[in-house]
Amino acid sequence: MSVQEFKFDDLRNILVNRVGLPEDAVVDDPNASFEDMGLDSLAFVEIQLAIQQDYGFTIPDGGAPESTTVGQAIDYSKRRLQEG
Repeated sequence: MSVQEFKFDDLRNILVNRVGLPEDAVVDDPNASFEDMGLDSLAFVEIQLAIQQDYGFTIPDGGAPESTTVGQAIDYSKRRLQEG
């Protein structure tokens, strides 16, 4: 089985289609925080659920606390996909 990639476009797709963020509000900047895009903690939980469902790995109950920015969320997801 090949390792799935997780890129900005994948995250943008989740933010727009699952969380309901307007496409022009999604910032393609690794340092942009989800809070800066107007997302609250509930939206962050929805992002985590979508990633788990779409990419088949589990995020622990504590969540991915280091994933507060676009870049951190992408890096975390890539790392989890590589772990298998």
